[in-house]
Amino acid sequence: MPILLSEHKDYIVNIENNPLFEMLKTKSVRVFKTERGQTIYPFSLIVNENSVTLKADYYIGIDWLAGQEFVYVEPKMNYQEQELEINFQKMLFDIYAANIDTKYTQNLIKIYWEEPLITIEQQKDRLTPFLIIQFLLLLKHIVRKGLKKSYYIVEKDFNNRIKGKIQLSKQLKQNIFKNKYTTHLCQYQEFGIDNLENRFLKKVLQFVISFKNTHPNYFAENDREIQQLINHCIPYFELISDEIPYKTLKNIPTNPFFKEYEEAIRIGNHILKRFSYNITQTSQQKVAIPPFWIDMPKLFELYVYKKLQEKFGGREEVLYHFIADYTELDFLLNTSEYKMVIDAKYKPIYEDSRVIDDIRQVSGYARLTDVYEKLGLKDSNELIDCLIIYPSLEENKDLNIENKKEISEYKNLYKLGVSLPLII
Repeated sequence: MPILLSEHKDYIVNIENNPLFEMLKTKSVRVFKTERGQTIYPFSLIVNENSVTLKADYYIGIDWLAGQEFVYVEPKMNYQEQELEINFQKMLFDIYAANIDTKYTQNLIKIYWEEPLITIEQQKDRLTPFLIIQFLLLLKHIVRKGLKKSYYIVEKDFNNRIKGKIQLSKQLKQNIFKNKYTTHLCQYQEFGIDNLENRFLKKVLQFVISFKNTHPNYFAENDREIQQLINHCIPYFELISDEIPYKTLKNIPTNPFFKEYEEAIRIGNHILKRFSYNITQTSQQKVAIPPFWIDMPKLFELYVYKKLQEKFGGREEVLYHFIADYTELDFLLNTSEYKMVIDAKYKPIYEDSRVIDDIRQVSGYARLTDVYEKLGLKDSNELIDCLIIYPSLEENKDLNIENKKEISEYKNLYKLGVSLPLII
């Protein structure tokens, strides 16, 4: 049975006649990641004498609790006594439209394939659309650049001529024993796009198309964009075979020199694994999926990066993950108008309040010598401006630094809300 959670909404399990209480008392929550010396969990369990409180953090996903019970965290936030659903698919579209290195997007989701599967209604499945959108957007980048060409092995029958090497054992079975004495089964190398990697991508694309066709309007407000992506990519694979051995399909090699290919193959493997390498499973209404967590704070950080790029230009003006004294900052803004340390915090609490630890963190970044040097302020004694960007559920709050609000208790420290796309 699922326990449904949304952003910072509590679910209380009481001691009274509830066997789940005893199981949760000693339950350890899975560690999602360790970042900047901090251990991060996708949700928390607060154990009291007579109850256990489950509290969602900022991660979307599904995971086992105890027995047959599992926790399901929805992409919703509370705003003015309303629960509004975040359109994380639209955020993905925006991120992949930006000039962002794939190394920053590859850890947006963690999937625990080794765990028992969890059966849910198809419409509750957040894993599949996330993977499909990631794959299609990567595929769009790949086909725009041009499909990779390489040497690959071809086996083909020739009449009255030989190319490459005759495959003797197969030649005997397929031709000689069938009295086809002028036909020769040959193996040779060819240079082109019909290679193993492109065949794999085509196979994954077929799974995606099958899923889309059997689940119309599944992607809600993003359905049109999904179809446009599919229509854009299909023509590039017309001359590519979809024949690929099953064993090879599960163990497709990757080339680290082709970063987008490497990432697309990684995501493609997740998609095929999700459907157990069986295209008939794309039509199911009830699905069995592994536990997974989507990193919404990271997704928001990349979303902010896209907005900053749109506003201020390229990588010279907006430095992402600048490292100073073993410390990794979210952003440095370095323009003629603004010299600023920026932190993206996926915490709507900033709408009406603040988080002291965050303020100390970003203030510390602004005192680093390397930061002063990078911003061209080496010999300056002035305080560097600090800005915390947070998600707003109000409409039409664009990233306009002129609209920043001062956090009055601190010098040169500001906050700015940015509207998130919502499903209305």
